[in-house]
Amino acid sequence: MSILKRLEKYISAFFKLGRIERIAKEGNRAAQENAHRLEEARRSLDAFQTTFRREMDAMHGDLRKKMEETAREQQASFEAYLADKSVRDRELSHRLAKILTDQSRPRTPRPSQDPAKASEKQSERLDAFLDTFYNCLENRFRGNHAVIANRLRVYQADVEAAVERTEGKPALDLACGRGEWLSLMRDFGIEATGVDINAVQIASAQANNLKALHKDAFEALAEAEDNSLSVISAHHFIEHISFRDLAWVTLEAQRILAPGGVLLFETPNPENIIVGATNFYIDPTHKHPLPWQLLEVLFDTAGFQNIETRRLHPGDNFEAMRSEPNVHAEIAHLLFGPQDLAILGTKPQATE
Repeated sequence: MSILKRLEKYISAFFKLGRIERIAKEGNRAAQENAHRLEEARRSLDAFQTTFRREMDAMHGDLRKKMEETAREQQASFEAYLADKSVRDRELSHRLAKILTDQSRPRTPRPSQDPAKASEKQSERLDAFLDTFYNCLENRFRGNHAVIANRLRVYQADVEAAVERTEGKPALDLACGRGEWLSLMRDFGIEATGVDINAVQIASAQANNLKALHKDAFEALAEAEDNSLSVISAHHFIEHISFRDLAWVTLEAQRILAPGGVLLFETPNPENIIVGATNFYIDPTHKHPLPWQLLEVLFDTAGFQNIETRRLHPGDNFEAMRSEPNVHAEIAHLLFGPQDLAILGTKPQATE
């Protein structure tokens, strides 16, 4: 190879090397610029995330504050409603008492008037007074309409299932009182009738457009047709009657309920010592407490299935006393545990 050719080759290689170095420098500069842009983007993202978190925290705080304010307002509104309802219930009771007392107030009989009729009038006056007294007793010690309705809501699934199994047959509530359970069943979309011998309480239920009849529970059962009802309920009724009458009610319920229907009793729970030894006797018409063992055997003997007992509504101090280190848990349960006892039984489905 000639010297000129070699020189040309060296010169060409030199220029190629220069281009490579220039390209490398440009690539390095571009890489540095990209790294700088990436760092700026990362800082911008960090700043955005910080701002976003701050704004979200502020929004969450505002939302929580508004929710707490709304909850307080609703609680205050509900308490005001309960207070107003209690006042209106008392006013209604007093008005009804005055009407019934005035209507039945005996007058001095004329010489020609039958003394037996005058005595009957006095008895009617006493009956009206006792109806009013019992209504006032329940209002004071059992709780207002809203409190009782809230307690009874635990049976919603049971009665809805019974109505579905019996293809929409109606329900009967024995000793319906002021109609809390009737009102709930109406809310559930269940056709229901209540009966009670207390004229004041029936008037209160009827004032709420409930189907409540001034009728004896035994009469209502005797008149009912076979397999005609989905639910027969009696809340705080069975402790008012003799065991013989209770057995009759249970047998009649077995006849009247359609297959798949439910018999539901609720009564004070004698396992709670305060209930069994004290509170039970506030009501002068109570006869004796009814233990769950007795009721289970009664339902079983009458032919009910899926018998279930439930202990409900512990006292207000139950949780506090149970967590108290100086109070034994069993003592807390015996004194402040469930105050009510429920038993439910299902009439067997017809077999082919």
